Amino acid sequence: MFTHIKHEIVRPFVKEEHTENGHYYRTDKGDLYPSITTLFKLLDPKDWYPHWVNSIAKKMNITEAEAEIECKRIGEASMKVGTALHLLAECHLKNLGDQCVNEVEKYDKDPNELFKPLKEHLDEHINNIHAIEAKLYHDEMRLAGTVDLIAEYDGVLSVIDFKNSRKPKMPSDIKKSHYNEQVTAYAQMWEFCTKQKIEQGVILVISWDGKVRPFKVNIQDYISSLWDTLINYQTTEALK
Repeated sequence: MFTHIKHEIVRPFVKEEHTENGHYYRTDKGDLYPSITTLFKLLDPKDWYPHWVNSIAKKMNITEAEAEIECKRIGEASMKVGTALHLLAECHLKNLGDQCVNEVEKYDKDPNELFKPLKEHLDEHINNIHAIEAKLYHDEMRLAGTVDLIAEYDGVLSVIDFKNSRKPKMPSDIKKSHYNEQVTAYAQMWEFCTKQKIEQGVILVISWDGKVRPFKVNIQDYISSLWDTLINYQTTEALK
């Protein structure tokens, strides 16, 4: 059984808003803050996308138009598995046992199968849970988001983010995907909302080979690059 520690988290949100550009949070003051994932999505030039489409076209011997459809299907399928995996982890961390085991459904990868090694990892490394799926924000950063987990990882209070991946991730992949800045943003938002400082982030990557790979992040190392990204985003938005 996991130990849970209650926190009072200020939540000035009226509602969450989904647009074609991403996920936003509306505050009681009328401000509209993007989620951290939406911010990086909007700033991503997608230089990698044509290469991905081309590689799928060659691998499957199909046209680029057909490859684009397949890439979209792969992305949506991976997101579906990730959502199911998040739900399984959330139920387990809330001490709900097997109440959230997925019903039989067609997935590219069975999330119940992926959850087995993740469950073992959580049981071994996680305790003293402060928040699960908590909505956070930061007025100075003009940013919001929903953090996967705030808990002690091997005894150190951490922002913990779950990622599922078809292939194993390397540190270079983590850096390229801005995951380090994402957990840093959640740490800053958590401190803004609770006054509790967090120095460590942990990115738990559950790859489809059944392995769980933790990537630890020193929050202080990425505050500067996070603010550079925020300034870039705000400048880009002001020029529209």
